[in-house]
Amino acid sequence: MAAEPYPHNEQAYRKAVHMMQERGDAALIHPTGTGKSLIAFRLAEEHPGQRIIWLAPSEYIFRSQKENYLAAGGDGETLSGIAFLTYAKLM
Repeated sequence: MAAEPYPHNEQAYRKAVHMMQERGDAALIHPTGTGKSLIAFRLAEEHPGQRIIWLAPSEYIFRSQKENYLAAGGDGETLSGIAFLTYAKLM
C-alpha cells in the first residue's frame, strides 16, 4: 500500500486484526474521510485468500474507492479478492 497510515488508522488496523483473530470478523465504523478505506485495503492486502465483503450505500462510492486505491499504487489482484456490495444487494 502506497499511503502511510495516520496514528488513529494504525490503531484501528491493529484492533481490526485483533478482532479477526479473536472472533473471525471485524467491522470498521469511523466517520467519513477518516481512512476506513485505507485500513480495509491494507487488511485485504495482508490477508489474501480471505473472504472480504465491502459494503457501501452506492456503487459510485466503492468504484471511486477502488480508483483511488489503484491510483495510490494499489494492486488489482487485491481488489479481485473483495466482494463489493451495496446495502440493497444484502437483501
